[in-house]
Amino acid sequence: MKRKIISMLLAAAALSAVNVPAVNAASENWRDPFVTRLMKTISQDPSYTDVVLTDLDRNGIPEAFVVKKGTYGNIGCGFTMVSNVITDIQTPSNIIGECLENIDVYIKNDRYIFVGAEVPRYASNIAYYKLELSDNKLTATRIKKSDVSPYSHITYADKFSNNLLENGYPNRTKISDFIASYDMVNSISANVSGAAVMVDGTRYTLNGYNVNDSNYFRIRDIAMIMRNTGAKFNVDWDSKTDGIRIVPGADYVPIGGELSNSVGESLNVLENNTPTFINDKQTAITSYIINGSAYFKIRDIADAAGFAIGWDDASQIITIDAN
Repeated sequence: MKRKIISMLLAAAALSAVNVPAVNAASENWRDPFVTRLMKTISQDPSYTDVVLTDLDRNGIPEAFVVKKGTYGNIGCGFTMVSNVITDIQTPSNIIGECLENIDVYIKNDRYIFVGAEVPRYASNIAYYKLELSDNKLTATRIKKSDVSPYSHITYADKFSNNLLENGYPNRTKISDFIASYDMVNSISANVSGAAVMVDGTRYTLNGYNVNDSNYFRIRDIAMIMRNTGAKFNVDWDSKTDGIRIVPGADYVPIGGELSNSVGESLNVLENNTPTFINDKQTAITSYIINGSAYFKIRDIADAAGFAIGWDDASQIITIDAN
């Protein structure tokens, strides 16, 4: 789900000259409002006893779904926090709550695919649904398990509880403990990259990280080392589209701080929901906000800017042919 305000802040940090702290989407400010909202929701109908916390948009703030167990397993409501405000999520009517309690995650071209499993009570066939969250609306699309089985499967665990009542009423202490137990078990991991980059024979050691077995580098660093080549490009923030704009062939305008080699051992890693535009056309490029800066795969930039890259596994060097 695109969160416009968060994306603007992330992009501004990503394109700044220094590594200011990125928006910490896992900040604690969501927890107390979640407790209050769950107390109110369950008090209104204590038959909705199950609560699932899951992070379908992987921004660090979970989505909460309140579920009634039973034959139909209705999803009573869903909500999350957007710009420090508790916001309702429109939930689908074609799945039961168990689908949100049994989620597997697959990776296709660096995109995360959330698949919920619905185990029928009176049949033997398990139903699978691709779960997508966009514009505060959750959709569930029926798929076959074979549709995602070719892709890499990653460990994923949401948080679930059906022990939030005491004497038939919601218990604040139990709910608070449950909310406090959400500890970002599904956060994206990144390791400092050992890869170097060579452009037309000149070697550079860039600030890079390895995410999901791919090397990512700061986009301004890439633009800096390409600025005197035939494959130069500029990168800036487009206020009209609230996105990162890449213009192949344009002179890169340095802002200072490029090619600094400091890397942090304590990482704050988020998927970058800010849109990326190549020559004013939006593209599906996966990037990450790591410690406040936007990191891209060089291959994705190469495809857009029109230069060739290679990889020497023995020396761990990414080679760029910009001519």
